[in-house]
Amino acid sequence: MPMNGTNREHNSNEDRAPSCREEEAFGYIRDKVNQMLTVIGTFPLKPDELDDDTLIQLDPLGIISDTFRQILTHLNETNIDLEAARDDLRAIFDSVGEGIMVLNTQGEIITYNEKMKSLFIDDSLDAVGLTCRDAVCNGETSEANCLFFQIRKRRKSVRVRSWHCRNRFYEIVATPIFSRDGELQRIVILYMNITNRRRTEMALLESEDRYRDLFDNATDMLLIIAPDGRILVVNKAWQETLGYDDDAVAHLNIFDILHPDHCEACRDKLRKILEDGREIACQAVFRSKAGKEVFVEGKINCRFVDGRPVALRGFFRDITEKLHMEEEMRRTQKLEAVGLLAGGIAHDFNNLLTGIIGNILLAKLKSNDPEVNQLLQNTENASYRAQELTRQLLTFAKGGAPVKETASVLGIIKEVTAFVLSGSKTTWTLEAEEEIKPVDVDTGQFSQVLQNLVINSDQAMPDGGMITVRVSNCTLSKQNAHPLPAGEYVRIDIRDQGIGVAKEHLSRIFDPYFSTKKRGSGLGLATAYSIIRNHNGLLTVDSELGVGTTMTIFLPVSTRKIKEKEAVSAEPRHGMGKILVMDDDEIVRKVVLQMLTHLGYEVAEAENGERAVEMYQEAIAENRPYDGVILDLTVPGKMGGKETIARLRSLDPQVKAIVSSGYSNDPIMADYTKYGFSGVVPKPYSMEKLSETVHSLFVK
Repeated sequence: MPMNGTNREHNSNEDRAPSCREEEAFGYIRDKVNQMLTVIGTFPLKPDELDDDTLIQLDPLGIISDTFRQILTHLNETNIDLEAARDDLRAIFDSVGEGIMVLNTQGEIITYNEKMKSLFIDDSLDAVGLTCRDAVCNGETSEANCLFFQIRKRRKSVRVRSWHCRNRFYEIVATPIFSRDGELQRIVILYMNITNRRRTEMALLESEDRYRDLFDNATDMLLIIAPDGRILVVNKAWQETLGYDDDAVAHLNIFDILHPDHCEACRDKLRKILEDGREIACQAVFRSKAGKEVFVEGKINCRFVDGRPVALRGFFRDITEKLHMEEEMRRTQKLEAVGLLAGGIAHDFNNLLTGIIGNILLAKLKSNDPEVNQLLQNTENASYRAQELTRQLLTFAKGGAPVKETASVLGIIKEVTAFVLSGSKTTWTLEAEEEIKPVDVDTGQFSQVLQNLVINSDQAMPDGGMITVRVSNCTLSKQNAHPLPAGEYVRIDIRDQGIGVAKEHLSRIFDPYFSTKKRGSGLGLATAYSIIRNHNGLLTVDSELGVGTTMTIFLPVSTRKIKEKEAVSAEPRHGMGKILVMDDDEIVRKVVLQMLTHLGYEVAEAENGERAVEMYQEAIAENRPYDGVILDLTVPGKMGGKETIARLRSLDPQVKAIVSSGYSNDPIMADYTKYGFSGVVPKPYSMEKLSETVHSLFVK
């Protein structure tokens, strides 16, 4: 059988030993196979694993050759895929919107993307092989700030939020790449251009700084409130006005600083703003940390985000001083309105008093009956009391100028206060720690002011107490809290320990005919206020129930020195001379004529200025001129004292004239020498005052 034949052939081959050439061929084939197996990563063939005959039958060279052909084909396909992938990666690498650069461990550039060209590297320059210091920052970055050196030192990713180079700002991320054995191989650096973002941030910061500067330095009170009323932000003006620091503000609610009387109205307004978003104008009263009431006016609006209210914004102005000044203006207007009426009444009443008092004095001179003289004295005393009332009315007259003289307030204070408190349970003390500057005052009017204030303080302490009068020099700036011009003032504080005045009455305390006393006329403080205002000063009040009241007077400091006064004789002074009296009131003319005649003078009378000029001119023509004239300032419908003295001075530049008036509504009474007069005698006047003035001017 073929099978047997084959076996015999095989057996015969096994019995035959290979020749030397065959062994060499087998060895050569086996070596080459082992070399190829080694190349492809397989262990070499062992002789016992594969005999020579089987080696020839299997054709390992053919198998390996085919395998290599397949491998090469696969490698070729893989290389094509890798090249495509490399191109794709390069395209992606170049399309990245940020700059990417890869460095070796020496800091030399291995590769970079297209964005790096627009950021740092010129198109004409191949930067591969250059160091990043040469290609990017031109060596401007110090080693301590260089990411390459930081990566080598720290061996981990490093991020720089803002790096400035070539007038641009970058955010940089540097990442190290390590081999399997932990050796640093590459460093990848990502450059993100944040110049626009940085400029936007800087613009926002500048805008915020400008806003904060404007917010903090605004003179108005600004605040931001949460919808529930919590105060979120306030400016410096708000803090300075109310006295709260940052820590205190952080715990405040808007209702903590509102006066209780305004809380409910504020809640209603805030509710409306949150509902419809409309801006609302409002007035309110805040309370400072010290408890002071601050009157404000302003507006509140709301900021909405996505239809929801997120914050309320308030803009307020402190109007406390404005309201005080408006109150002062209203009070002054009230006084002026009353003054228009009171001045006219006082003028006529003073003329009547001049006649009454003058006739009483003349009657006393001619009467030898003690009982009659006593009755006349009582009438005279009553007339002088009426004169005091008239003097108060005159202070309300618009433009009523006091007859001032330069004096020290200390002497007047001592004299008046000691007199008023004589026999009272109340004691007083005077405090003046420095030399007090002189002031220009009408001593009679100023004494009346002090008298009214001291009497009020005494009556406020029925069981006795202490009145402290403190006098000091002070300087008020342009921004002072009072309606007074800047300058130097003498300040007088009269403080008592009385029952005080309720707050609801303080705004009316200087109003005419307003009084909290059962028997008060309401003219005392109104008179005092008007007198001080006519002295270009100010009278203020500060009071607290159960604690006491402080009345404060401000008087402008005088630029002149105090003149020493000559003693005035208590007895009428007689004289000789020819005097012309001009007055529209016949009663006044007659009584002055009799008084001057009694004093030894030759007297003529004229009912108006026109007649006085005629008589004066006739006397000059007859060579019997008058030694002096007494002129009434106001003559209804005719020429009064001001026009008359001008005419007389044109006739006789040396004319000596005394101005007299029962209505001090003209600056001539206060500054008579400016208008050509030599003296002044306000109505009504006593014989002693008239005789002293006439004797000093007319008697040679």
